[in-house]
Amino acid sequence: HRTKKDSRPARVVMTSILYDHVMSPLYDRLVVIWPASVHPNFITSLGGLCCAVSIVAMARGRWGLACACYTAYHMFDNMDGKHARRTQQTSRFGKVLDHAIDGTVGITAACQICCECLFDYPDALRFSLCCGMAAMLICHAAEHVSGIATLGTRFFSADELFILCSLALAWRAAAAVPLLRLGDEAKFFVQFGWVLSLVGLALLTVRELKWLVLLGAFGLFCALCPWPVPVVIYVPCLGAVLVSNALRYSNTTCDKVAHQS
Repeated sequence: HRTKKDSRPARVVMTSILYDHVMSPLYDRLVVIWPASVHPNFITSLGGLCCAVSIVAMARGRWGLACACYTAYHMFDNMDGKHARRTQQTSRFGKVLDHAIDGTVGITAACQICCECLFDYPDALRFSLCCGMAAMLICHAAEHVSGIATLGTRFFSADELFILCSLALAWRAAAAVPLLRLGDEAKFFVQFGWVLSLVGLALLTVRELKWLVLLGAFGLFCALCPWPVPVVIYVPCLGAVLVSNALRYSNTTCDKVAHQS
Protein backbone atom coordinates (compact mmCIF):
# COMPACT_ATOMS: atom_id res chain seq x y z
CA HIS A 1 0.00 0.00 0.00
CA ARG A 2 1.21 3.48 -0.87
CA THR A 3 1.40 5.97 1.97
CA LYS A 4 2.11 9.03 -0.13
CA LYS A 5 1.36 10.27 -3.61
CA ASP A 6 3.68 8.90 -6.30
CA SER A 7 5.40 11.83 -8.00
CA ARG A 8 6.91 9.80 -10.82
CA PRO A 9 5.55 10.24 -14.37
CA ALA A 10 2.51 8.14 -15.21
CA ARG A 11 3.10 4.88 -17.05
CA VAL A 12 0.80 4.45 -20.05
CA VAL A 13 0.10 1.09 -21.69
CA MET A 14 -0.53 0.70 -25.41
CA THR A 15 -2.88 -2.23 -26.01
CA SER A 16 -4.55 -3.77 -29.04
CA ILE A 17 -8.11 -3.37 -30.29
CA LEU A 18 -8.88 -7.01 -29.47
CA TYR A 19 -7.55 -6.58 -25.94
CA ASP A 20 -9.57 -3.40 -25.33
CA HIS A 21 -12.90 -4.77 -26.53
CA VAL A 22 -12.71 -8.49 -25.78
CA MET A 23 -9.88 -9.66 -23.58
CA SER A 24 -9.74 -6.87 -21.00
CA PRO A 25 -13.50 -7.05 -20.23
CA LEU A 26 -13.18 -10.85 -20.02
CA TYR A 27 -10.31 -10.69 -17.53
CA ASP A 28 -12.13 -8.01 -15.54
CA ARG A 29 -14.73 -10.70 -14.87
CA LEU A 30 -12.28 -13.55 -14.30
CA VAL A 31 -9.95 -11.70 -11.92
CA VAL A 32 -12.56 -11.73 -9.14
CA ILE A 33 -11.84 -15.46 -8.62
CA TRP A 34 -8.72 -14.38 -6.71
CA PRO A 35 -9.40 -13.42 -3.08
CA ALA A 36 -8.05 -10.05 -2.00
CA SER A 37 -5.72 -11.87 0.41
CA VAL A 38 -3.80 -13.40 -2.52
CA HIS A 39 -0.78 -11.30 -3.36
CA PRO A 40 -0.49 -10.42 -7.09
CA ASN A 41 3.14 -11.57 -7.12
CA PHE A 42 1.87 -15.05 -6.27
CA ILE A 43 -0.28 -15.00 -9.41
CA THR A 44 2.69 -13.77 -11.44
CA SER A 45 4.96 -16.49 -10.05
CA LEU A 46 2.34 -19.18 -10.59
CA GLY A 47 2.07 -18.08 -14.22
CA GLY A 48 5.84 -18.29 -14.59
CA LEU A 49 5.81 -21.80 -13.15
CA CYS A 50 3.08 -22.85 -15.59
CA CYS A 51 5.14 -21.44 -18.46
CA ALA A 52 8.24 -23.35 -17.33
CA VAL A 53 6.20 -26.57 -17.15
CA SER A 54 4.94 -25.96 -20.68
CA ILE A 55 8.55 -25.75 -21.93
CA VAL A 56 9.39 -29.08 -20.29
CA ALA A 57 6.19 -30.63 -21.66
CA MET A 58 7.03 -29.49 -25.19
CA ALA A 59 10.51 -30.98 -24.90
CA ARG A 60 8.87 -34.32 -24.04
CA GLY A 61 6.26 -34.09 -26.80
CA ARG A 62 3.32 -33.68 -24.42
CA TRP A 63 1.58 -31.03 -26.44
CA GLY A 64 -1.79 -31.16 -24.66
CA LEU A 65 -0.19 -30.52 -21.28
CA ALA A 66 1.97 -27.79 -22.82
CA CYS A 67 -1.14 -26.12 -24.25
CA ALA A 68 -2.95 -26.17 -20.89
CA CYS A 69 0.05 -24.82 -18.98
CA TYR A 70 0.92 -22.14 -21.52
CA THR A 71 -2.70 -20.96 -21.66
CA ALA A 72 -2.78 -20.78 -17.86
CA TYR A 73 0.43 -18.74 -17.98
CA HIS A 74 -0.94 -16.01 -20.20
CA MET A 75 -4.26 -15.95 -18.36
CA PHE A 76 -2.40 -15.36 -15.08
CA ASP A 77 -0.20 -12.82 -16.87
CA ASN A 78 -3.32 -10.84 -17.75
CA MET A 79 -4.86 -11.13 -14.30
CA ASP A 80 -1.95 -10.30 -11.98
CA GLY A 81 -1.88 -6.59 -12.84
CA LYS A 82 -5.66 -6.25 -12.68
CA HIS A 83 -5.67 -7.98 -9.30
CA ALA A 84 -2.88 -5.70 -8.05
CA ARG A 85 -4.80 -2.56 -9.01
CA ARG A 86 -8.11 -3.96 -7.74
CA THR A 87 -6.60 -4.69 -4.32
CA GLN A 88 -4.23 -1.67 -4.27
CA GLN A 89 -1.13 -3.87 -4.13
CA THR A 90 0.82 -2.43 -7.07
CA SER A 91 4.58 -2.32 -6.59
CA ARG A 92 7.79 -1.71 -8.48
CA PHE A 93 8.98 -5.23 -7.71
CA GLY A 94 5.75 -6.70 -9.09
CA LYS A 95 6.22 -4.85 -12.35
CA VAL A 96 9.82 -6.05 -12.70
CA LEU A 97 8.88 -9.63 -11.77
CA ASP A 98 6.05 -9.69 -14.32
CA HIS A 99 8.20 -8.51 -17.21
CA ALA A 100 11.19 -10.61 -16.13
CA ILE A 101 9.09 -13.76 -16.39
CA ASP A 102 7.73 -12.66 -19.78
CA GLY A 103 11.26 -11.90 -20.95
CA THR A 104 12.74 -15.26 -19.91
CA VAL A 105 10.47 -18.32 -19.78
CA GLY A 106 7.74 -16.42 -21.64
CA ILE A 107 9.74 -15.76 -24.78
CA THR A 108 11.43 -19.17 -24.57
CA ALA A 109 8.06 -20.90 -24.67
CA ALA A 110 6.70 -18.61 -27.41
CA CYS A 111 9.75 -19.15 -29.61
CA GLN A 112 9.62 -22.90 -29.14
CA ILE A 113 5.93 -22.88 -30.08
CA CYS A 114 6.60 -20.78 -33.18
CA CYS A 115 9.32 -23.17 -34.36
CA GLU A 116 7.68 -26.50 -33.55
CA CYS A 117 3.92 -25.88 -33.54
CA LEU A 118 3.15 -22.80 -35.63
CA PHE A 119 5.88 -23.37 -38.27
CA ASP A 120 7.76 -26.55 -39.01
CA TYR A 121 11.23 -25.10 -38.38
CA PRO A 122 12.59 -26.78 -35.21
CA ASP A 123 16.17 -26.02 -36.26
CA ALA A 124 15.42 -22.27 -36.22
CA LEU A 125 15.04 -22.05 -32.44
CA ARG A 126 18.21 -20.00 -31.93
CA PHE A 127 17.10 -17.49 -34.57
CA SER A 128 13.64 -17.34 -33.01
CA LEU A 129 15.07 -16.77 -29.53
CA CYS A 130 17.23 -13.91 -30.82
CA CYS A 131 14.12 -12.33 -32.35
CA GLY A 132 12.21 -12.81 -29.11
CA MET A 133 14.96 -11.23 -27.02
CA ALA A 134 15.21 -8.34 -29.46
CA ALA A 135 11.45 -7.79 -29.31
CA MET A 136 11.53 -7.61 -25.51
CA LEU A 137 14.39 -5.12 -25.55
CA ILE A 138 12.60 -2.99 -28.16
CA CYS A 139 9.36 -2.88 -26.15
CA HIS A 140 11.06 -1.89 -22.91
CA ALA A 141 13.41 0.57 -24.61
CA ALA A 142 10.31 2.22 -26.08
CA GLU A 143 8.82 2.49 -22.59
CA HIS A 144 12.07 4.00 -21.27
CA VAL A 145 12.06 6.64 -24.00
CA SER A 146 8.37 7.53 -24.15
CA GLY A 147 6.75 6.27 -20.96
CA ILE A 148 4.46 4.09 -23.08
CA ALA A 149 4.62 0.36 -22.40
CA THR A 150 4.61 -0.87 -25.99
CA LEU A 151 3.46 -4.47 -26.22
CA GLY A 152 3.01 -4.45 -30.00
CA THR A 153 0.64 -2.40 -32.15
CA ARG A 154 -3.09 -1.67 -32.09
CA PHE A 155 -3.59 -4.58 -34.50
CA PHE A 156 -1.22 -7.23 -33.16
CA SER A 157 0.27 -7.34 -29.67
CA ALA A 158 1.54 -9.80 -27.10
CA ASP A 159 -2.05 -10.82 -26.35
CA GLU A 160 -2.71 -11.90 -29.93
CA LEU A 161 0.59 -13.80 -29.88
CA PHE A 162 -0.52 -15.58 -26.70
CA ILE A 163 -3.74 -16.70 -28.37
CA LEU A 164 -1.97 -17.77 -31.55
CA CYS A 165 0.55 -19.81 -29.57
CA SER A 166 -2.20 -21.56 -27.60
CA LEU A 167 -4.06 -22.37 -30.82
CA ALA A 168 -0.86 -23.72 -32.41
CA LEU A 169 -0.23 -25.93 -29.37
CA ALA A 170 -3.81 -27.20 -29.44
CA TRP A 171 -3.47 -27.99 -33.15
CA ARG A 172 -0.18 -29.82 -32.57
CA ALA A 173 -1.78 -31.84 -29.76
CA ALA A 174 -4.80 -32.77 -31.90
CA ALA A 175 -3.25 -33.21 -35.34
CA ALA A 176 0.34 -34.14 -34.38
CA VAL A 177 1.70 -31.75 -37.04
CA PRO A 178 2.58 -28.02 -37.04
CA LEU A 179 -0.18 -25.60 -37.99
CA LEU A 180 1.69 -24.06 -40.96
CA ARG A 181 3.84 -26.38 -43.04
CA LEU A 182 5.32 -23.97 -45.56
CA GLY A 183 8.38 -26.02 -46.48
CA ASP A 184 12.07 -25.18 -46.36
CA GLU A 185 11.83 -22.97 -49.45
CA ALA A 186 9.72 -20.47 -47.49
CA LYS A 187 12.00 -20.44 -44.42
CA PHE A 188 14.11 -17.50 -45.62
CA PHE A 189 11.04 -15.36 -46.30
CA VAL A 190 9.52 -16.19 -42.90
CA GLN A 191 12.74 -15.24 -41.11
CA PHE A 192 13.17 -12.12 -43.21
CA GLY A 193 9.62 -11.11 -42.31
CA TRP A 194 10.39 -11.49 -38.61
CA VAL A 195 13.50 -9.33 -38.88
CA LEU A 196 11.66 -6.70 -40.93
CA SER A 197 8.87 -6.60 -38.34
CA LEU A 198 11.38 -6.05 -35.54
CA VAL A 199 13.12 -3.24 -37.43
CA GLY A 200 9.78 -1.59 -38.13
CA LEU A 201 8.68 -1.92 -34.49
CA ALA A 202 11.94 -0.35 -33.29
CA LEU A 203 11.73 2.57 -35.73
CA LEU A 204 8.08 3.23 -34.91
CA THR A 205 8.28 3.00 -31.13
CA VAL A 206 11.80 3.78 -29.90
CA ARG A 207 12.56 6.87 -32.00
CA GLU A 208 15.79 7.74 -30.22
CA LEU A 209 19.12 7.27 -31.98
CA LYS A 210 21.09 6.13 -28.93
CA TRP A 211 18.67 3.30 -28.22
CA LEU A 212 18.36 2.34 -31.88
CA VAL A 213 22.16 2.02 -32.07
CA LEU A 214 22.21 -0.17 -28.95
CA LEU A 215 19.44 -2.35 -30.34
CA GLY A 216 21.30 -2.63 -33.64
CA ALA A 217 24.43 -3.69 -31.76
CA PHE A 218 22.46 -6.42 -30.03
CA GLY A 219 21.26 -7.61 -33.42
CA LEU A 220 24.86 -7.85 -34.60
CA PHE A 221 25.83 -9.84 -31.52
CA CYS A 222 22.99 -12.24 -32.29
CA ALA A 223 24.14 -12.61 -35.90
CA LEU A 224 27.88 -12.89 -35.31
CA CYS A 225 28.51 -14.35 -31.86
CA PRO A 226 28.31 -18.02 -30.90
CA TRP A 227 25.57 -19.25 -28.62
CA PRO A 228 24.95 -18.46 -25.75
CA VAL A 229 26.75 -15.08 -25.99
CA PRO A 230 23.50 -13.28 -27.05
CA VAL A 231 21.76 -14.64 -23.94
CA VAL A 232 24.63 -13.54 -21.69
CA ILE A 233 24.32 -10.03 -23.11
CA TYR A 234 20.52 -10.00 -23.08
CA VAL A 235 19.87 -10.97 -19.46
CA PRO A 236 21.68 -8.06 -17.73
CA CYS A 237 20.48 -5.60 -20.38
CA LEU A 238 16.85 -6.61 -19.87
CA GLY A 239 17.25 -6.51 -16.10
CA ALA A 240 18.76 -3.03 -16.22
CA VAL A 241 16.04 -1.54 -18.41
CA LEU A 242 13.26 -3.19 -16.37
CA VAL A 243 14.59 -1.78 -13.10
CA SER A 244 15.16 1.62 -14.71
CA ASN A 245 11.60 1.76 -16.03
CA ALA A 246 10.15 0.64 -12.69
CA LEU A 247 12.00 3.43 -10.91
CA ARG A 248 11.20 6.00 -13.56
CA TYR A 249 7.47 5.49 -14.11
CA SER A 250 4.54 5.03 -11.77
CA ASN A 251 2.40 1.87 -11.74
CA THR A 252 -0.64 3.64 -10.36
CA THR A 253 -2.07 4.70 -13.70
CA CYS A 254 -1.57 1.49 -15.67
CA ASP A 255 -5.22 1.50 -16.78
CA LYS A 256 -4.57 4.54 -18.99
CA VAL A 257 -4.14 3.41 -22.57
CA ALA A 258 -2.40 5.12 -25.45
CA HIS A 259 -4.36 4.37 -28.62
CA GLN A 260 -1.50 4.62 -31.06
CA SER A 261 -0.27 2.42 -33.87
